[in-house]
Amino acid sequence: MSADVSALQLSPSPAATGRLDIVFSQAPTHMRWIESTTECRHIEALYLLVDDARDAHIKQLLACFPTLTERNRVVRYANVKLDQNFPGSQCRFPDHRDPHRTRPPFGQLIRVETRFTALGNTSLTFQHRFLTVPKSQANRDFNNRNEDHLYSQLEEGDEPERVFASAEGGIVCIKWQTDEKGFRFFRPTPGIFSHGNLRQTLVAPSVVNFLRSEAPERRAIGSARPKNAFRVEIHLRKSDEDELGHVTNSRYVSLVHDVLTFGLRTGYYANGSGAQRTQLDLPVDPEHQMVPPSSAVAVPAGSAFYKKGKVFELYTGYERELKVKPEVYVWSWVEPTRIGGEFDVIRFEICSTDAQGQEQIVSLCRTIIHDDTQLQASL
Repeated sequence: MSADVSALQLSPSPAATGRLDIVFSQAPTHMRWIESTTECRHIEALYLLVDDARDAHIKQLLACFPTLTERNRVVRYANVKLDQNFPGSQCRFPDHRDPHRTRPPFGQLIRVETRFTALGNTSLTFQHRFLTVPKSQANRDFNNRNEDHLYSQLEEGDEPERVFASAEGGIVCIKWQTDEKGFRFFRPTPGIFSHGNLRQTLVAPSVVNFLRSEAPERRAIGSARPKNAFRVEIHLRKSDEDELGHVTNSRYVSLVHDVLTFGLRTGYYANGSGAQRTQLDLPVDPEHQMVPPSSAVAVPAGSAFYKKGKVFELYTGYERELKVKPEVYVWSWVEPTRIGGEFDVIRFEICSTDAQGQEQIVSLCRTIIHDDTQLQASL
């Protein structure tokens, strides 16, 4: 979607110059090998592409409004949907070597489309669509509507464009401050595009339909976790930090995916609503060394459960900044009710300890998975 802003009445908003792309598409690029290998690496790559696409959209908008100034900002949440796993969004030319593969292959041409769906005084909500690009359209400017007629017909052998993933996220514009002890902290500040009529001008309709769009609910203060929750210690490295000393947003993907994989393969989610739910709650195993005995579980011999499930959605919420230090752990459990009787909802609480040794929740995350009937197993 493009618009000539020369005729728009933006007063008292700042004057705009040039073409305004309310829905902005980055230039096509090739899917790198590391971005298309495993499910975890692929989702992590999508998080990085989201950051890049969002910043590119903001940059082109700032170029249209030269009187506006950039703002420091922090990401509050990200919700990624893997459309490629849903019927209708899968590759029309499957790889005969791996017919069950849904991720775009190495070398696939892709582009990312970005739009803002809400602009508040201090916050912005944005959405992305990740689309494949036909080989014959590698040089196309997808923001230029005058080129549409040149690409109305696909060349022989081209796969039609399809959405293989989508995402939504929220950011808050901030201003850094220093307290009386010299420690830095930030407060929300008026956003980049909060001026005048820009909020209405730059917002586009929502295009992503999530299985579950709302954030995971926080447990009430003092309430206990579900009985089927288990705890896993995680180890962070200095290479996980960004320039501010916090764990990078994309690193949360591998942390959550590691716990998810561990929980599936050990059967920790089997007494929830898995593909073949155990008839009885899993018994406590006092000899289990991985987690405290009060929360340790063991799968009874012969119990059926699925060891692998495809991720359909992954939500990460950033409650506090996660830093590289000891005593970081994740609590996880499966919710008792499926979505539509088909999709399992897995919850995660990434926790650390404060200076007084008290537990604090750093991040609330969620995955929505579906069992892979090709890989069911029993112990």
